[in-house]
Amino acid sequence: LGPLVGSLVDFAEFAGHHLCVSVCMRRSISRLSRSSKSERSSTSGDPFAAAPVRGPSPRGPLTRTVSRFSADPDRAHDKKVAGLPIDPAVTAAKLSLRRLRDAVDTTASFYSKYAERKRGAASGNLPLLLPDLAEWSRHEAFCGDEESRRVLHTCAAQLAAIDDLLAAEHAAIGRAAAGLRGEARRLCEEGLDAVCAFELALRDASAASEAATKALRRGAAAGEAAKADGRKAAALKDEKRRQAAQAAAQRAQERSDADVVQAEGAVRRAEELLARLASDAQPAALRAAAEARQRAEDGPVASAAEGLRDAYGCFALGAARVLRGVQLPSGYCPTAKRKAPKETGARFASYVVQWTLAKRRGKAAAALLDEFAKSGLEALLSPPGEEAALELLAARCESEEAARRLRAVPLAEEAQAEAARGCGQCHSACVALSAACGEFRLLLKEWVASADEYEKREKARRGLAAKRDAAQAEVGKLSAAAEGAGAAGKSGGAAEKARAALEKKRGELARLSGEVADKAAANEAIAADLEAFAAGMAGGGGRSARRDHT
Repeated sequence: LGPLVGSLVDFAEFAGHHLCVSVCMRRSISRLSRSSKSERSSTSGDPFAAAPVRGPSPRGPLTRTVSRFSADPDRAHDKKVAGLPIDPAVTAAKLSLRRLRDAVDTTASFYSKYAERKRGAASGNLPLLLPDLAEWSRHEAFCGDEESRRVLHTCAAQLAAIDDLLAAEHAAIGRAAAGLRGEARRLCEEGLDAVCAFELALRDASAASEAATKALRRGAAAGEAAKADGRKAAALKDEKRRQAAQAAAQRAQERSDADVVQAEGAVRRAEELLARLASDAQPAALRAAAEARQRAEDGPVASAAEGLRDAYGCFALGAARVLRGVQLPSGYCPTAKRKAPKETGARFASYVVQWTLAKRRGKAAAALLDEFAKSGLEALLSPPGEEAALELLAARCESEEAARRLRAVPLAEEAQAEAARGCGQCHSACVALSAACGEFRLLLKEWVASADEYEKREKARRGLAAKRDAAQAEVGKLSAAAEGAGAAGKSGGAAEKARAALEKKRGELARLSGEVADKAAANEAIAADLEAFAAGMAGGGGRSARRDHT
């Protein structure tokens, strides 16, 4: 039991210590300030200042769903404002916010998928647990000493505590992703709505200006046509027809003049609106976009970075406490899937039950260790590709503080090398513990076979003993018959025959007695070895002298 316990201690130490070390390196970075810059108040009294969107978004629903069967809301909006004389600064602000929003979506989805993985080898989220060893150490048929029982249970409880810390870390990562997906995305959409509302207002004002210009042209053309009709009417010789034609031309001229005046007013109003949009609404939209971006970057984006660092830091502190034996689960006693064997009436049945139980629990533990060795520790600590995912979001941030916080989340190069070494050592300890479980099972299998061999030999000895007892009874009968024949004075041939039968049976009895004695001695040697091994297991070591039962 000693090598198994030693390997388990090594594995628990590496699994906890290097998980702790690889994350603790993050805490060597100085704590960043959590204070965010105060939000800039929006301009009061500005009729074109972008207010928070309370109704439906001008670009459709906030959730951006793009598939083969649904239109991209960004593309649909761009089609509406295509060809407009939009300031490049507005377009740049819109595209920049879109890139930030898309990076927020990508990062949030990246962490959400990692935090919401199902537990199991298929997803790489294999629990770092050895419940079978914990249950075995608390079982009444445990075959080791009290110290081994304590160490086994303590190490298994440490792994369970570390697994609880990992679950808490993943939950914190999920909350950070939810903050990105919720508040950060909403702020990006708020800034985009302000810019897009300005672009739609510019589209409507441009359309009104174009319509007014066309109406002015139509009015001017109608006035020219009325003047031409007036000249034609003046050339008519028929007085009555001339007067009627001149009256009609006059009315047409009056209508065209009225249309021109109305169109000029519309053109003037449209130009004034375009001027106000350029002088007031455009700066307001750009301010709203910049403020929304600043609130998103300094608020939920920076908070998500701090949440990730806090999640890793809390795990590191908790793992260190677990290794010191401070933060262990109380009353940890899981149940095993395979039941313990039942005891029979054999002499060493209790030992067979103990060793068979140990074999089963060791086999189950080795299977978990093999699966865990395949999945590795890297996927448990943090999602693979984390640095690239955070760099994408940091590159989209204009705030240097938010970008710095995001880039501070992943491990530095030296820390990554240390974490890789730690994961390698833990993997080696996992493989060593699995091998120790296998060697322990082979050892117990040998001793269970010895117990079974003892029962077979003892059964054969009892059969010989029964034959010996029968031969001894037969000798008694033959001895009495020979004495009776001699006392009755029977013929020499009959008496000689009785004495010969008696001698033959006595020889058989002597042979059987010798065989029974030899088998009993051999069986007792096996029994002594079994007792010595069981005593060694209970005394802390399980070593015994090598034996030869052939």
